[in-house]
Amino acid sequence: MASSSIAYDQEFIGPGLSPFKRYTTIFGVVASVAVVLWIAIHQGVSAVGSTIAALLFIGGFVYYLFIIAPVPFTITLGKEALLKRSRRGEVIEVRWEDLTKVREEFFPNGKRIGVVAYRKVTQPGQKAKAWAVYRDDVTDIDALAEALKLTIPATCTWESETVHE
Repeated sequence: MASSSIAYDQEFIGPGLSPFKRYTTIFGVVASVAVVLWIAIHQGVSAVGSTIAALLFIGGFVYYLFIIAPVPFTITLGKEALLKRSRRGEVIEVRWEDLTKVREEFFPNGKRIGVVAYRKVTQPGQKAKAWAVYRDDVTDIDALAEALKLTIPATCTWESETVHE
């Protein structure tokens, strides 16, 4: 059980990809396809192979963007567990008694970069690192770190590390 009496069910939001970046990327991909098709139309039959190759390349790039795009998520500090839920349906639940370590990372200037939660390995194939969030992933990483610091059980260690020196 958690060691403090703070209010539970605090929720922190990771908004995912910003609308500006999404629309800028869509515009860039559509513009690339338009340029490829414009060249194909002006070159005629001799550019069919090149056009197909270019469209396959652009399609592969779009698929890659879907794979790496940040997915919106929430992190909830509940009474029984620490939960991270993504919009794609992935749920990572770490019961407070299974939380072994929380590590926060800082730049040399003192700005917090990220927070990483570690758990006891309770199942085959499970990894000790439960999840990691970074400054750009979550709306208020400093509040998340402070809430975790107040909530973790006595059996959990807290580590602070300066990186990128």
